[in-house]
Amino acid sequence: MIASVVRVPWHTAHSGYDRLLDHLPDVRRITPPTRRLAQHAARRAHRLLRRRCPLPFYPVEHCATDLALLAARGPAHVLYGDEQFYFSRRRQGPTAVTYHRPAAHLAALMPPAAWRDVAARADQIITLDPHQQEFFANLVPAERVHLVPHGIDTAAFTPADQLLTSRPLVLTVGWWLRDWKVLDTVHERLHRRHGDGINLTVVTREAHRRPWHPATRVLQGISEPSLITLYRQAAVLLLPLKDATANNALLEALACGTPVVATDVGGIPHYAGSSPAAVLTPPGDTAAAIDAVETVLTETGTPDHTLRRTAARERAQTFAWPAIADQTRTIYRLLEQQ
Repeated sequence: MIASVVRVPWHTAHSGYDRLLDHLPDVRRITPPTRRLAQHAARRAHRLLRRRCPLPFYPVEHCATDLALLAARGPAHVLYGDEQFYFSRRRQGPTAVTYHRPAAHLAALMPPAAWRDVAARADQIITLDPHQQEFFANLVPAERVHLVPHGIDTAAFTPADQLLTSRPLVLTVGWWLRDWKVLDTVHERLHRRHGDGINLTVVTREAHRRPWHPATRVLQGISEPSLITLYRQAAVLLLPLKDATANNALLEALACGTPVVATDVGGIPHYAGSSPAAVLTPPGDTAAAIDAVETVLTETGTPDHTLRRTAARERAQTFAWPAIADQTRTIYRLLEQQ
């Protein structure tokens, strides 16, 4: 049986990479301890080991699962290698590790010599975009590096019959690696052109950490049903990014049949493909982002917009979790042969 390390979830019930395990029922999960004595031991271990770990995000929960994996026998899959698999890299059993950060961010985490040591300890490496795949293929034999995309729950994130109003919703979701400067400028110019005739909404964990345009409605801590409703109501998801591998908001919007305007960086082209559902704009190009949003908005209520919405759903279905789980099982069979 494969053992898999599960981190503390940051996403909603049907979102995030952890959902992979719901489609791999034979996998044993390693989770943070819940008993008081075990939690106390984990905190003590974390105080001793944290200074020796170069990973930028290594809370006590990750330390606890890292040590549990170190002691576990047999094949294992580390779901978040960027935040774990530092001490557990010395475990005895064969291990697959998935990485999520963009290649440039991975390179900045540790010097090349440290990466060669860590990567060499993983028997199989799962990447989420071609840039990551190239990064690790320069560290270990290419046959040990696999591109298995991030998935999306297409049963939870679904389109709905939508009556678009005269006040279209331009939605932005997320916080990490977002290009807030571009977003603010786009919001300013959209508000200048449309005034109160447009709804500018941001769902983020960063609600109170920065100033926002006065016309921007900012939401934090909303329920998953509320988020899905926003996706369904949106005329377009505006996703200005500084970098990316996979992106939950992109996949969730596509699954809900919402067209996307996103920055052409990292793994975004890999997930958007050539589908008319997504319009990609150059990094930092505010004018291009505004033009793309305006193009999608002017199509609202037309056959072209219906085509984008249909294409969005079709594109998302290629990343449905059952298909991603099948690809992951191929990696597990390699582990079991070692």
